[in-house]
Amino acid sequence: MLTDVPDIGVHYSRFRLPPDLGDTISVDVLGDAPALLGDAEPDAVAFHGTSGSWTGLDGDRALCEQLSEVTGAPSTTASLAVVEALRALEFDRVSLVFPGPQPIAELIREEYARNGIDVIAHHTPDVVYTNPEISRLRRADVHSLMVHGFVPGADAVVCIGTNLRSAYLVDELETEFGVPVIDSASTTLWQLLRMAGVDSPVAGWGSLFDD
Repeated sequence: MLTDVPDIGVHYSRFRLPPDLGDTISVDVLGDAPALLGDAEPDAVAFHGTSGSWTGLDGDRALCEQLSEVTGAPSTTASLAVVEALRALEFDRVSLVFPGPQPIAELIREEYARNGIDVIAHHTPDVVYTNPEISRLRRADVHSLMVHGFVPGADAVVCIGTNLRSAYLVDELETEFGVPVIDSASTTLWQLLRMAGVDSPVAGWGSLFDD
């Protein structure tokens, strides 16, 4: 996404996901990853995961405090970045696309309601995919999943799933349907750039990056 944006360095470190989708993520779960990133002296740090969207955004806020303490940088998460984008754009009625199980999508709807966001519709696949299976979905499969999110009355379509490669389709989908798409993976970068004080537009990744 930042290939054509000069003078920005991106650093990442992996960790092993807990087996249960309901597990709350903490720095203990992340292991050495935050400290390793802290060695690079970043201007902003993100936990690139969406579990807080259903386990609770307050847990993500606590995680951010822990990440900032370890890395010395302001921190966010994919879940918090999406909510920040919706608030910045004053979108409070959204349609949700989630590549995981239906019960988790319902938990996301409830958590969003607690944060003043009305999920007026949500769509999940007919089958339950593993994370690697989600990442291997073909472009046509991702498009078929995303189009169900475009329903009347929605200010935006929110895609929660950092393993779903929907960011590549945002420009195309916004042109096709005329409705903004807030993708959790790309929106994480949007929030990181804001926190790092970068104000250059990033072309080709949807209307969120126009400013």
